[in-house]
This record gives sequence, structure tokens and C-alpha cells, in this order.
Amino acid sequence: MKIEQIIEFNRETLKNVDCFITEDEYNSSPDTYGLPIHVRHLIDKPINKDLTYADLMMFLQTFFTKKEIKYVELGVSVLKTFFQFSSFLKNCNLYAFDINEINPSIAKRFDLLNAEKNNRTYKFKTNSITYFKGDVFSKKDFKDFKNLVGGKVNIIFSDACHTKEGLENEYENFIRHSLDDEFIIYYDDLDDKPMREAFMKISNELCSYHGINSSIFRVNGWLGEHEHAHLNGIITSLDFNKIIKENNINLKQHYSIKS
Repeated sequence: MKIEQIIEFNRETLKNVDCFITEDEYNSSPDTYGLPIHVRHLIDKPINKDLTYADLMMFLQTFFTKKEIKYVELGVSVLKTFFQFSSFLKNCNLYAFDINEINPSIAKRFDLLNAEKNNRTYKFKTNSITYFKGDVFSKKDFKDFKNLVGGKVNIIFSDACHTKEGLENEYENFIRHSLDDEFIIYYDDLDDKPMREAFMKISNELCSYHGINSSIFRVNGWLGEHEHAHLNGIITSLDFNKIIKENNINLKQHYSIKS
């Protein structure tokens, strides 16, 4: 599948959601679902066809040899990115980890199968979805979450607590021992220097293994062209540089840390 087809699919998916979160839902969250008030009005605004991080991750996963993958998103906010993944993937298991209760506006689009204290399971199209309410600073929460995931994962999108300590906790308590042979770890918002330092530390450890490479670059985020391009980082078993070169994907300020 070409990157242009994925972009088109994702934009159509977003058009099908008139409202990602209501005012009551937004105000009921202790951290307003991680959606800052100054960009709250942009969450439902249509975005153009410039590449976003969701487009890029979905395109990259098409290069896995296996088709039934496990996707984990740490910090799902209102589920805007998670909903795009759950709409695009087929016959896959998707896991959401967030400190909030699941956003009702998107949850109602899923078929609820089971509800327990800290987790809910759903069916959406051909995919299985698990939503876990947890804290990235809790070892117990990550232990319970890891038991729910029950094995190695292929994509981890880190977008929860945007601090150095948050990234380190995610890695030590979940990511380090949860990676399949084919994997992508994707980090958002690395403009913060301490976060970049945490990313570099994780990258240096994983890239010591044969075939693992990492890069930093800028690309549009969940609000598309309506905010600045995010500084993102990727660590992957895929040949990232070869893939973007052969498919004419030009990333702003792209440089390889390890290739």
C-alpha cells in the first residue's frame, strides 16, 4: 500500500468523527485528557494531506512480515490516534494505556465485551481492543498491563507523560522486555531536552543489537497543519532510512542516530 493511500484512508476516518470529545467529558478529566486548553478548539478541525505521525507509523508497519500485529499506545488521550489505528488495522490486537477513564465519545463506537475495575475489552471491526487505566509511574500498573498484553508487541507509541522520568519508567517497566523481533517504538514531542536525553539512552541500548536503528525528525502530529511539526523519534528493527528513501518520504530535520 502506498503512503498516499494510507493518508487518504486516515483522513476519511477522521471525517467520520464529528466530535472527539464533548465539553462535559473534557472537563470531567483531571488532566483534560492531555489535551491543552489552547488547542482544545482544534481537535475536530479537518487536516490536510500533509504527512502525520499516524500516517507514518501505519505505513511503516506494512513492512512487517507478519500481518496480525500487536499495537500498544501509552497515553491515548481522547483516542484520536488510537481510533485511526483501530480503523486501519485488521485482525489485530490493540492495547491502550492511559491514566483517564476511556473517552466515552470514542468508546461508544466500540462493542464492549467485558468491563473490570481497571480494564475494558472491546471488539471493533475485526480487531480486539483492550483499554487499561493505569499510571506510567506505577510498577504494579505496568505489571498488570503486561499480563493483559500477554506476549511480545510490534508497535509501541509513547505519548503519555511527556517527561524524562515518564519515558524511563515506560522503558524499564514495560518496553524493554516486551519487544517482538519486528518492532517499532515511536516517541512524540522530543523538543524537551531531558526527553531527548531519555530517548537517546534508550536508543543507544537497543541499537547495540544487530539490525536495530533509530532516527529523529519533525512531522505533523494529531492536529495536522494546525500546530508546529513535532520532533519525533523512532527505534525500529525495520530499515527505516531505506524505506523512507525508496518511497520519497521527506522528513524535516531528519538525522540518523544509528543506522
